[in-house]
Amino acid sequence: MKRFISFLFGLFLLALIGVFTFLYVDNSNIRQYQEDLLAQNWFEPTLLACAIVGLLIALGFVIFGLKPSHKRSGLYLKFNDGEIYMNKKSIEKVVLHTIERYDAIRQPTVKAKLYQKKKMSYIDISVDMLVAQTDNVQSLLTSLKEDIKTQTEHFSEMPVQDIKLNVLDQKSVKKRVL
Repeated sequence: MKRFISFLFGLFLLALIGVFTFLYVDNSNIRQYQEDLLAQNWFEPTLLACAIVGLLIALGFVIFGLKPSHKRSGLYLKFNDGEIYMNKKSIEKVVLHTIERYDAIRQPTVKAKLYQKKKMSYIDISVDMLVAQTDNVQSLLTSLKEDIKTQTEHFSEMPVQDIKLNVLDQKSVKKRVL
């Protein structure tokens, strides 16, 4: 709806500026058309009313643009009895608490992206980590991925669409693992 109103307002301003430019241009070819329009009884009051409406709408947009926004970045989940605000940090902490249960994982870095859609909101999670010496890394990552998905979906009550687990090499990171 906002796009449609902005589109209509843009068309209105475009037509208004076009008429003002048409009247301002001093060209002998269009002078007769300008005089014919100005000779009409309805033209000047209509032009003045359109200019006043355009100025009022523009002033409203300026005041609306300067008004502070109290809405924080994050997801707002609407329910019948109110809304719940969920930020990125809370999701990242849930993932970190889930990863802490695994002893073989060192120095995890979690990045969560929250997507607010009209029909359905969802979460994407990316984890960078070092893996200590273990026998079966593939099964560890599979169980970690499933555990992160279930814990995050249980906490947020939103679907987790994508989980990316990036296992980093100790030598390329050049960080000491304790």
